[in-house]
Amino acid sequence: MDTYGQDPGTQPASAAAQPQPAPAQPAQSQPAPRKRMSAGAKWALGLGAAFVLLILGSCVISVVMLGGAGDLAMGDSIAVIHISDTIQGGGFGSGDPEYVLDQLDQALADTRVKSILLRIDSPGGTVAASQEIMLGVRRAREMKPVVTSVGDVCASGAYMVASQSDEIIVSPGSTVGSIGVIISVANIEELLSKVGVEFTTLTQGEFKDAGSMYRSLTATETAMLNEQMSLIQDQFVADVATGRGMSEADVRELATGWAWLGSEALDLGLVDSIGNYNDAVDRAAELGGIQGEPGIVSYEYVDPLAGFYRSLLGVASGAGDIDAGTLERMQLPR
Repeated sequence: MDTYGQDPGTQPASAAAQPQPAPAQPAQSQPAPRKRMSAGAKWALGLGAAFVLLILGSCVISVVMLGGAGDLAMGDSIAVIHISDTIQGGGFGSGDPEYVLDQLDQALADTRVKSILLRIDSPGGTVAASQEIMLGVRRAREMKPVVTSVGDVCASGAYMVASQSDEIIVSPGSTVGSIGVIISVANIEELLSKVGVEFTTLTQGEFKDAGSMYRSLTATETAMLNEQMSLIQDQFVADVATGRGMSEADVRELATGWAWLGSEALDLGLVDSIGNYNDAVDRAAELGGIQGEPGIVSYEYVDPLAGFYRSLLGVASGAGDIDAGTLERMQLPR
């Protein structure tokens, strides 16, 4: 048969009936074998996850505590304010005036708070910082009752602060008082000369470098410092007399710088009663007119994981470091 005349789109029946080969399938690649995670990697991953959770947890706790650990207290409450460090400016813990005054302001503005309890365990501090807190307590006392509970020690500037409260409660063995002023001026001139170090100090003003640790005080400078200390002592005596309701003459007899036991301070009229912290809470509640168990409010912010962070990261606290600024502050009247 002549096939040339066929329709080119038409295939012979025999050709159409023949099976067509299936298209080639791409070769499937075999999955690479999974590598097992080493035990060390698992530990590292676990520790990393735990650290993230700790950070998130501390953030939540910090948010809760930022307004005060006592924010959950209901009903009539007592605001507890701790002063347990050396009293001085510059952000040094619970003895920093700004820190204490801020808590006093919060306690006065808090409608739950009916009285304020100062928990003091401090040897005192610089004059100006102590006076700042003292004035804050005196003003707070005009609005709400203030009770002081003394731990181990309430001396010097710390007693100046406590004297402005309505009542002071101490343990028999507490150290109380030390009404006096002291200035310590370091002199390392001889030490520096032994190691061959010499300082040249240029000043404008005769007494600009008075109290310098690189030389001794002159007789004139010593007399001037004594005069200033006498003025500070007069202020100290007057403040204690005002706060305790005593005559300045009676306070001046006790202003020897000596610190008494709590039992002795009671006999001398420097404190009001013997008792512990719980007794002070009860008395603060009574003065505040609180019926039943009082709530305890605190405005202190403490990061509960701060110590963990420092130990984990190897960061040491610098609170105890002594630098030139610390030495200069140590030479302030206190």
